[in-house]
Amino acid sequence: MSCKTPPTLQELAENSLLKNQDLAISALDDIPSLFFPSLFKKACRNRYVGIIKAMVQVWPFPSLPLGAMISRKTAYRRILEIILYGLDALLSQKVSHSRCKLKVLDLRVMPLKLWNRLPVFGTAGCSENPAVVGHSGTEVKQPVKVLVDLVLKESPLDSTESFLVQWVDNRNGLVRLCCCKLQIWAMSMYYHRKLLEILDLDSVQELRMYCISNPVCLLNFAPYLGRMRNVRCLILSHLWQTFSMTPVEKQQVITQFTSQFLKLKCLQILHLDTVFFLEGHLDELFWWLKTPLETLSVIDCNLSKSDWFHISEFQCTSQLKHLNLKWVKLTHLSPEPLRVLLLKSASTLTSLDLEGCQMMDSQLSAILPALRCCTQLTKFNFHGNYISMPILRELAYNVVKQKSQQSKIRFIPSCSHHSGLEFEAVSQPHIVFVDVERTTGEQEQVLFYAICSGEYVL
Repeated sequence: MSCKTPPTLQELAENSLLKNQDLAISALDDIPSLFFPSLFKKACRNRYVGIIKAMVQVWPFPSLPLGAMISRKTAYRRILEIILYGLDALLSQKVSHSRCKLKVLDLRVMPLKLWNRLPVFGTAGCSENPAVVGHSGTEVKQPVKVLVDLVLKESPLDSTESFLVQWVDNRNGLVRLCCCKLQIWAMSMYYHRKLLEILDLDSVQELRMYCISNPVCLLNFAPYLGRMRNVRCLILSHLWQTFSMTPVEKQQVITQFTSQFLKLKCLQILHLDTVFFLEGHLDELFWWLKTPLETLSVIDCNLSKSDWFHISEFQCTSQLKHLNLKWVKLTHLSPEPLRVLLLKSASTLTSLDLEGCQMMDSQLSAILPALRCCTQLTKFNFHGNYISMPILRELAYNVVKQKSQQSKIRFIPSCSHHSGLEFEAVSQPHIVFVDVERTTGEQEQVLFYAICSGEYVL
């Protein structure tokens, strides 16, 4: 028969306090800070309005991660209202309680178990602003940050989000609405213009835009994009147009949208996935980017010759660590831009993804010298390209000369079929061929790719 674990002294003290709300509120000045998270969670669970509001006003940590307590929408809405009323009382104070350190109300969804870990109560998300000193030499009270992750769609915000936006708007600058991760799915400016005006756009660090079929949305959103000066990661996925536009109208939208990239000086990661609307104009986008990128992904895009020939010319592609051209058909395009791109990033490139590019022998041969210069390369995905056995041998034997004798290079093609090349490689202990699939054709060819397998990958 198992015995129930007896409550700890802390649990007994918290339960005793919660039985008498007046006593609990009067004792908040003396309660150890370590008791606050557990006591606050119990107060929320039991809807002790007075205790919740009082605890917000003397919260002894920089962050209150309420998002970790989101379980039921209806209960969360009520708790959020109580906390915001507590914040109202805090904001109305000319001098905050000496114990209160609250700077961030964190409403981002996170696991409840994080509530029991003290680091989550540290300053979260947005970068800190330096203290502002007034004319009298005293420090000016800084706005409280409300930190959220938002997903904007064609429909309006839900009732809780709308309530929060309205509450922030009514605080007249005493509260900053911050969003580190912003997702936009076929957004309607009609519903979300007010939110974008209220939102601290400098706080956005990751922006994802999906399924934009109305180019006018890009045109209207462009001024807001230009104000997201701290964005580090930008993902544009499935941009197309569902109605006809004149070339002049289309160029106006593209110029207005891509010119905002000049202001994105912190951008490090750019993903372009199926952006048909920008076909033939990607060179404009790259021209406006003046800061070198770490990661560039161009996936399943129909590149024009102009897009392809200019991709290696711009400053933004000069120091890449990760280059992904997955499913960009290169069969009928010159390998020269890719060769130049690899040489420019030879000292920094660690991963190269050419899956599904349908490159041929001549194209691979053209980039081999540049590929050998990429001394930091640790991952090379070449699945979906048809090459002959001699070129595959040349790739393997030349690459191994550039690598440490302790490294292993593993070529792991797509099927469980073995080829004679595997046995030829036995005399080269640092090259391992696995499951090479032979295909039919005038040349003996293999469908080949490389993935992370062992100490070294190519």
